[in-house]
Amino acid sequence: MSKIIVFSKEAFEGKTAEFKNDVRSLEEKGFNDVIASLKVIGAPWVAYYDKNFTGKQHVFEEGEYATLDDKGKFSSLRIITDDLDNPEIQLFENVDYQGRSVTLHKETCLHDINFSDITSSHKVKSGVWVLYEHGYCKGTQIVSFPGDEVPSYLSLSFNDVASHVRPLLPKP
Repeated sequence: MSKIIVFSKEAFEGKTAEFKNDVRSLEEKGFNDVIASLKVIGAPWVAYYDKNFTGKQHVFEEGEYATLDDKGKFSSLRIITDDLDNPEIQLFENVDYQGRSVTLHKETCLHDINFSDITSSHKVKSGVWVLYEHGYCKGTQIVSFPGDEVPSYLSLSFNDVASHVRPLLPKP
């Protein structure tokens, strides 16, 4: 059974709660904007800055996170239950799926394919993808699910900054 265990203090201290299903509002659970460390068992989770799975986001895969860079910022949690086999994403140079495009099936540093800092829209055919602001999986993230079509990053403050993409991979 997949779950996330959250703590109100770093190093797995303080008030704690365990969740096995999506949480649209951590406020209702007494954990809004207080998570400082967490543990993920099984499937990955996405933590969102705002309730109802909106706002900035951060993906957490199985493991222990004793200190969070964005501690005290999360307001909702979503478990990833999507099929992670055969990932495919199409990135576009311009908004509304215009300009040059590239289709990817694996983790890619966009600098290596001359597509860094120009991506403005994308479509996810399969898998769950994490797009990063900087290379080596650093900086702000966008998590995108199968069927997602994002015509513009302008409202996401992510336009022309994607530098690295990777699919979440299924457990061996």
